[in-house]
Amino acid sequence: MKKTFEAIPELFFMVLGMFWIAGSYFTLGSVDYFALLITWLLFLQFFYKNRMAGLVYGIGLGSFSVYMLLAVISGYHESEAVLLVARSAALSAGLFTAGIIMAAVMVYKYVTTKVSYDESVLTATY
Repeated sequence: MKKTFEAIPELFFMVLGMFWIAGSYFTLGSVDYFALLITWLLFLQFFYKNRMAGLVYGIGLGSFSVYMLLAVISGYHESEAVLLVARSAALSAGLFTAGIIMAAVMVYKYVTTKVSYDESVLTATY
């Protein structure tokens, strides 16, 4: 149960990445390779649990979530269709707030991890 709970931030961002890939494919008709790369790196992080990569991903995704939350808030004040934009902004703000929380949990998890293995080795042993 504890391992499942600890994997929630990576799973959250992988699901968002899959929605990003699917959305770009169905709207534009092409594959967004940047979204595919980010999702693949998070998938690898889910299995290997490299401490430094986890910190970089957590800080990067948290920074992006803060930036997007600020963009949603600033876009809300500039719009004229208040009711429609208010619903969309509330959903987006909730999603990016959850992203900030998940990134903070991810950073906390990898900061408090005790290193008992060689950081330069990216192999899994079973």
